[in-house]
Amino acid sequence: MTAAPVIAVRGLVKTFQGVRALDHVDFEVARGEVVVVIGQSGSGKSTLIRCLNGLVEPDAGEVTVGGEPVHTHSQADWRRLRQRIGMVFQDYALFPHLTVTRNITLAPVRTGRATPAEAEVLARDLLARVRLPEKAHSYPSELSGGQQQRVAIARALAMRPDAMLFDEPTSALDPETIQEVLDLMRELARDGMTMVIVSHEMGFAREVADRVVFIDRGRVVETGTPEAIFRNAREARTRDFLAKIL
Repeated sequence: MTAAPVIAVRGLVKTFQGVRALDHVDFEVARGEVVVVIGQSGSGKSTLIRCLNGLVEPDAGEVTVGGEPVHTHSQADWRRLRQRIGMVFQDYALFPHLTVTRNITLAPVRTGRATPAEAEVLARDLLARVRLPEKAHSYPSELSGGQQQRVAIARALAMRPDAMLFDEPTSALDPETIQEVLDLMRELARDGMTMVIVSHEMGFAREVADRVVFIDRGRVVETGTPEAIFRNAREARTRDFLAKIL
């Protein structure tokens, strides 16, 4: 028997003001797989990843996590799902009035996944992992963009998620700090973390992805290994997109 995908969607549809952002998308991610989603701005990449944890509610289609169906119109189901699927945003989304440690410990304590003491220990361990142990008592405004993004990753990891979603995690960073975030994501990939990454970093996608998914106008145009997509794309639309950005 084959293990159920960590995340799977079937026939996903989302429309905004008459424009179909997702048009019957089928998509799945196996345990331990790193999937990088590429496409031009406005193609539906961010809408897709936000539908995977309920930040955007799909109009139609099915979402399953670990083989368990999610009732997409149920906020209770999405709240439970978010405890299993970590999310990292392009704008960090840290609480500015909380210290780095409090940003990391808040969710595990509130959801009952850890006592305050356990969460403090976990936060110290995670800050060491993201190479920011000295920032435990700092506030987000005292950190660089790259440091804030690494804290955001630590915060997501504090929930011990089954998978991690990244919505263009380097797009708000300056060139000097992009690499430190990508290096951390490489480490997560090597450790076997299941990840879905929306990114414009094509070199990173070539190196880290097990599978690349190209989306255009809300549809999955082509999916395959980095070698297949970047060197021998089947679809003319994929080849045209890559010719413009590589």
